[in-house]
Amino acid sequence: MSIKIRMRGKVKAGVAEVKALIKHPMESGIRMDKKTGKPYPAKFIETVEIAINGEKAVDAQWSGAVSANPYVAVKIKAESGDKISISLVDNTGAKGSAELKLK
Repeated sequence: MSIKIRMRGKVKAGVAEVKALIKHPMESGIRMDKKTGKPYPAKFIETVEIAINGEKAVDAQWSGAVSANPYVAVKIKAESGDKISISLVDNTGAKGSAELKLK
């Protein structure tokens, strides 16, 4: 399964504001199913990497404590025309990535 990511970004005075909306259930494994009484299986994003022109700028480790469909916004030093990419991996091995060219 692929993780879907919508990403936007723009540069102002040498600083890029990059925003990403990630479609993912982010299930911690603690919440119980009311019908069966058993916990929902854990499914959460573990690693988030944001790179500018292939060079890692952000490396984050997440857990089940992050809400469903997370929103990420970062400001990084960049110029118009730079390529920003984001890649994710969850605890089940599902991956997702997106890339954009800054304007």
